[in-house]
Amino acid sequence: MGVLVSGCSPSAVATWHGIGQEQVSTYETVNRPTGAPAAAIEAVDRLSAEQGDSIGIAVLDRSTGELSWGRDGARQMYSASLSKVIVAVELLERGSVGPEDRELLQRALGPSDDEAMNALWDRHGGTSLITDAAERMRLQQTRPPADPGRWGDTLTSARDIAAVFQHLLGRMSSDDRDFVLDALHAAPEEAADGVDQNFGLMAMHAQAVKSGWMCCQLGKVWVHSAGVVDPGRRRYAVALLSDQPSAVGYDEAISDLTEAARAALTPLR
Repeated sequence: MGVLVSGCSPSAVATWHGIGQEQVSTYETVNRPTGAPAAAIEAVDRLSAEQGDSIGIAVLDRSTGELSWGRDGARQMYSASLSKVIVAVELLERGSVGPEDRELLQRALGPSDDEAMNALWDRHGGTSLITDAAERMRLQQTRPPADPGRWGDTLTSARDIAAVFQHLLGRMSSDDRDFVLDALHAAPEEAADGVDQNFGLMAMHAQAVKSGWMCCQLGKVWVHSAGVVDPGRRRYAVALLSDQPSAVGYDEAISDLTEAARAALTPLR
């Protein structure tokens, strides 16, 4: 069975295949952002420190080929509904997506319909969707959930989500690429479960965006936003992943993430 992740539920036991400090340092030796992405990352890292939050940022600049990330950009977090983007890319790359599955993908990506994701997860191999996607796209921090039924407990990072968009924009067929971007662009402000998903990058009119939210695994609220921030040019993709103590609640977590999105997009526009 799949899992609904929009509300509070008992904490799952996560398998943190950590990124130890040594491993992070290895990545950082080739993580030298420049230009507008560097300014975006610096702004979010500074804001995160001021707020006392943990907000990971990664920025893809397709004109230079740089994929860069900030202080917490390579830290593993629960994916919440960002796993829907990973699954969509993997399924389309497998090349066996019929009309029914495409309709489910549109529902999962746009209104963030958990029941649609449950059906896709159960029908197409569950955790293998994550492990295969991580191998295909060389994702560094992405791991399947410890509980095979809880797709929202997939582990990932801002760096890896930006890499998913790098694959989507640069390696997928134009038909599959546009299918995903169009589904994200058509996302309504109110999600299928009634949650207002117009926050983060979406609230900044970035348009081709996937929002994610989940509480209260590991005693935290997880709020994310990732997507193409300039759909016409498709130069930049940004991933913002955050966690705060669950006592903070959605409202404050969403407000902080939206402020981070504003800080990130200012130098990118």
